[in-house]
Amino acid sequence: MQIIRLFLAAPHRLPFLTGTTGIAGLALWWTAYLSALFFDSPLPAQTELPGTLLHGPVMIYAAFAPFIFGFLLTVFPRWMSQADLTAMQFGPVAGPLFFGVLLIIAGIWSGTDSAILMGFVLLAGSWALAIVVLVAVLRRHGRSEAPPCWHAWSALLGVVAGLVGAILAAGFVASGDALLMVYANRLGISGFLLPVFLTVAHRMIPFFAGNVVEHYVRWRPDGLLAIIWVLFVIRIASELLGNSTGTFLANGGLACVTAFMCWKWRPRSPAPGLLKVLIWGFAWAPIGFTLAAFDNATGVLGRGPDHALLVGFAGSLLVAMVTRVTQGHSGRQLTMPFAAWLAFWAIQLAAICRILAAIRFEEGTALLIAAAVFAFGLLPWLLRNFAIYLLPRRDGKPG
Repeated sequence: MQIIRLFLAAPHRLPFLTGTTGIAGLALWWTAYLSALFFDSPLPAQTELPGTLLHGPVMIYAAFAPFIFGFLLTVFPRWMSQADLTAMQFGPVAGPLFFGVLLIIAGIWSGTDSAILMGFVLLAGSWALAIVVLVAVLRRHGRSEAPPCWHAWSALLGVVAGLVGAILAAGFVASGDALLMVYANRLGISGFLLPVFLTVAHRMIPFFAGNVVEHYVRWRPDGLLAIIWVLFVIRIASELLGNSTGTFLANGGLACVTAFMCWKWRPRSPAPGLLKVLIWGFAWAPIGFTLAAFDNATGVLGRGPDHALLVGFAGSLLVAMVTRVTQGHSGRQLTMPFAAWLAFWAIQLAAICRILAAIRFEEGTALLIAAAVFAFGLLPWLLRNFAIYLLPRRDGKPG
């Protein structure tokens, strides 16, 4: 039972291990699937639903989401000056999340639709429990005389939107209704992943930079979160209603806001690698939203803007944030190890290749290169982190 006690030693351990397993298993499956689709290599076992339709929901909800839960379960009480969550609080979230992602991976590799569906059901259940835990933290904060923690409220709103998306994804797997898949993907991207990553960046980048860069002025006005959410609500509604004008305006607004954030946050003095990759990764946000606005006006970029935001922006920040938490919470120095640098630059190359593939009408070679660079470029970093989550802290401290 030592391994169970280790997984429950800190809120991030099991969710981060879950996300590590999810990204590795699903990225490798997608690479194998594309190789078979375009180049006649052995085809993985087939589900009744096409793999091209499953790719979006499984990456959003089974690969990216566990990292978000590991991060929020760790920082929510710290943002509000409360004690860390106990194993009794985060364990019921982390356990079903782990088994749900394992079922999805097993189902997609074995071609078993029922396993994928059960995985999404477990995933949605753990998601709902996570919301209960996070709301309890906010309620305790509300009973104090401290001002509201708007970062926590913003992140919670994204998690609630993500739960709706996860339920829609489960409905798609159960029914095969492609419209549910579209709703799940759009809500997962514009209501969950992007708002939560922007919220965490708004909190984390100025805080971290203020600690490591001389004469750095921390800039993170709370009103900016409200502006971001208004634009995302317009973006979601316009996407689901097919209103290209509203989508263009929302994407243009988000491009301007994130470009200004990037300019304000850039360090004017020497900065460590962990901060540089946060800023460089964040630069994908204005690029991605600009590409999205351009595509709204011209219709020539296909899925390119989505992948600029998901691979370039979210992927880069995922590598930076997970590396920072993994290093710090394992008693290691807050530096970018070689495997993390390799993963970060692989993300940059994969994002560029994926955008080029979209411009070239989803040309097979470019798609496969993007998928392979993403999967195999991240693999050393994922394996290193996986090993860390299975070991006690180096400094002997609890956690």
